[in-house]
Amino acid sequence: MSKNFPLVSVLINNYNKEHFCEEAINSALKQSYKNIEIIFYDDFSPDLSLRRVYNLKKKSKSKKIKILENTTRGDVYSFNQMEGIKRSLKKSKGQIVCILDSDDFFKRDKVKNVVRFFLKNKKEDIVFDKPILFYDTKNQTKSNRNYKIRSHKWPSFPSTSCISFRKKSLLKVLDKIYIDKYNELWFDFRVATYFAVKKKQFNLINEHLTFYRQGSSNYEKKYIKFINLKWWRRRYQAFQFLNFLDKAAYKKNIFSVDFILTNFIYKITSFV
Repeated sequence: MSKNFPLVSVLINNYNKEHFCEEAINSALKQSYKNIEIIFYDDFSPDLSLRRVYNLKKKSKSKKIKILENTTRGDVYSFNQMEGIKRSLKKSKGQIVCILDSDDFFKRDKVKNVVRFFLKNKKEDIVFDKPILFYDTKNQTKSNRNYKIRSHKWPSFPSTSCISFRKKSLLKVLDKIYIDKYNELWFDFRVATYFAVKKKQFNLINEHLTFYRQGSSNYEKKYIKFINLKWWRRRYQAFQFLNFLDKAAYKKNIFSVDFILTNFIYKITSFV
C-alpha cells in the first residue's frame, strides 16, 4: 500500500434508516479519493435497510462494500452504536477511519481532505471537519459554531459523522471508553472528550465536508433542550465522565453555576 494513498475505511452504522442509507453509501463510493472500503453495519433493523443495501451492492458491482448484520439488539441505543463501531472497526483494513451515520452523507472531497491532514500531521490521531446542517435539498446551513478544546471541560465538537481517526489509536481508545456506564453519552462525546482530555488532541479541518441531517432530535434544538429531562441527565453524566477521565479537571467545575444547576435538576428529577 502506498504511503501517499493509504486505505481509508468508511464505517457506516445503521438502524432503521432505509430512506437514507443508500445516499450515505453512494457519498462514500463517489469520493474523489478512491482507495477506500465501506463497512456497512446494520443493527438488526426491522425496516428495508438491508434489502436496499444488498440491491445497491449488486447494482453497483462494487467490491468496496462490505455488509455486517447484527442478529440481536440491546435496549440501550448509545451502547448499540458503540458496539457496531467496534465490530466494524475490527473488520476494517484501513489505516484511517471515517465514521458515518447512515442518515448523513459526505461531500465529494471529504476523504481526500482527511487523508491530507493525517499525512501532514504524523503525530495526530483524530480530526474533525465542519458539518452542513441538512434539512432538505433546498434548506441547508453551514454550521458556524465555535468548535474548540476547553481546558477543564469536554470540548465543543461536531457530530459523529464529522470525526476521523487513525485506526490504531481508535482501537486503543475504544477499550478505554467502552464502559457500561453513562447510557446517555454517545460515541462522539466519549471519543472527543477522551482525546481532548487524555491525549490533548483536538484538530479541525476548517471546511464544511459532511452533511448532517436534521430533524430527528428535537430536544437538542436551542431552548427546547432546556426543558427536556433527558438533556439534563446527559449533562450530568457528561460531568461524571469527565471525573472518570480527569478528577482535577472535574473539580474545577464544582463551584460553577452550570455544575450546580445540572446536579440540582438531576437530583430532583432522578425519580422520573
